[in-house]
Amino acid sequence: MISNLPRRSQAVLLFCCFVAFVQPAPAQLNTVFSSIFNEVLETRLVLSPGRHANHFVPAANKANAELVPALNSLITGDISSFPLSSTSPRIGFDFSSGRPVPMTESLGPIMSETAEPLGKGRLVVQASYTYLDLSEIRGLPTDQMEFTFTHVPVTSGEPALGQNTNESDLINLVMDLHTRVSIGAIIATYGVTNNLDLSVALPIINVRINGTATATIDSYTFASGGAAHHFFGGDSLNPVLTTKVPYDQSSTGIGDVALRLKYNLAQGEGMNAAALLDVRLPSGRVADFLGSGRPTYRLWGILSSRMGGLTPHLNLGYTHKVADLQSDAIEFRLGFDSKLSSKFTFAVDVLGQIDVNPSKAIHLAPGSATIIDRIDSVRDNASSGRLSNVQSVRNVNLSNIPDLNNDDAFSLASGFRYSPSEAVMLFADILVPLNTRGLRASIAPTIGFSVSL
Repeated sequence: MISNLPRRSQAVLLFCCFVAFVQPAPAQLNTVFSSIFNEVLETRLVLSPGRHANHFVPAANKANAELVPALNSLITGDISSFPLSSTSPRIGFDFSSGRPVPMTESLGPIMSETAEPLGKGRLVVQASYTYLDLSEIRGLPTDQMEFTFTHVPVTSGEPALGQNTNESDLINLVMDLHTRVSIGAIIATYGVTNNLDLSVALPIINVRINGTATATIDSYTFASGGAAHHFFGGDSLNPVLTTKVPYDQSSTGIGDVALRLKYNLAQGEGMNAAALLDVRLPSGRVADFLGSGRPTYRLWGILSSRMGGLTPHLNLGYTHKVADLQSDAIEFRLGFDSKLSSKFTFAVDVLGQIDVNPSKAIHLAPGSATIIDRIDSVRDNASSGRLSNVQSVRNVNLSNIPDLNNDDAFSLASGFRYSPSEAVMLFADILVPLNTRGLRASIAPTIGFSVSL
């Protein structure tokens, strides 16, 4: 029966079936970091003698309350805000005369929009695949991310740790984080009128987080007194001060579905203008980093022009993010696409996202701690052999991740479109960062195709 339906109806029916049957795999990626912190700071320190076992529990509680939401939000925000490809590429042939005529202009951009509408009654279905290896966080390789956890203060009223030698012990944790993301997207765009296009974008996302976290106790009690008061194994005289926690979790499912309306405001021989409303629905599971959990609204103004085979364009928009720890942003995409031949187009864009809410900045560097290391039994030969107190002051950074008030991101995208037949178009694009803020991939390739039905 399906074969008897028109081609456009078949495409719409298959699209709906695909949405209905894709189910996210059960996983809880947002518990990965809390599991590591709890394992290191609580479970494995139980081997410590007596009352020392719980001295790092407050550090674990603080990490779960502050670091875990920040890490989770940074990953989720980067995945959910990754730019989708253009909703309405120019098909390589014009059918307005009733027969296919090769177009004389370029085939359109890849990562941005032009003001031209698709045309009433036209349907374009597009599929793309993007791979992200999120290997740097604010310029720091994610496998080198390190957090330092301090001992609970046991001497009240003191301005710094170290009044008790137990307070000089620290735990350093190197995360060895690897985050790899695959984003498959299906976009259907329909020309409702000659000026209005409606698009639906369905992302299918796979996220994998893995690594081997390494925790090391910087044991001042062992170094100064010969007996460790905190350790992962052995005993106080022969302590095990290092432990490793391997982790590997993945999830696959539907991301945040995008609904788009583009309306052409002006079209002519010179400058063309359009407005685009992009609404991301909270359809992706937050617990698996597949969605932000709250809707996101984008309103774009689009300007484009034609200069022979060259089409410059500017997209300027405002993004309102309802999710916690995700700032509203001003976004832009500036570039051009250029016709190389009747079947090839080269496209390049500079993409920018500028955060506007410092209050929603993600802080992964919890400051520093001052520790006064004391040795209470050092003999002072210059003072007739009397015992004297010796102390040194340490200022310990609690993380090596830069602390910033925004994660403004700028990127360069370049690629090609190729139209091998009347209604089929292939495209490939590479996105590279132009700055070191946020959680970024050093290179993000995208490939895909579109079909005009």
